[in-house]
Amino acid sequence: LADLVTELYPRKPYAVEQKVLAVLWHLLGNMTNSGSLPGAGGNIRTATAKLSKALFAQMGPSLLTHAASQPPHIKKSLEEFLEIAT
Repeated sequence: LADLVTELYPRKPYAVEQKVLAVLWHLLGNMTNSGSLPGAGGNIRTATAKLSKALFAQMGPSLLTHAASQPPHIKKSLEEFLEIAT
C-alpha cells in the first residue's frame, strides 16, 4: 500500500487521501502495543510505519493536519511512527 501511495498520490491525491487515510487511521487506532491487530496474527507495525512515512513524504505537514481531526491516541501513534517530538 505504501508503494501505491508513492505512485498514485502525484496523480490522484484526493483519492489517496480519501481511501488510504481511512486505512491508516484504522491501523493506528486498532493496533495493540505489540503491533498486531486484535484477532489477527502477525505484526503490522513495520507496514504501518512504512505507510505513515510514505504518506508524509507525499502529503507533508497536511498529513498531521488530517491527523488532528482524529482521536488523540491516533495522532500520537502517527507522530511516534514519524518520530516527531510532541
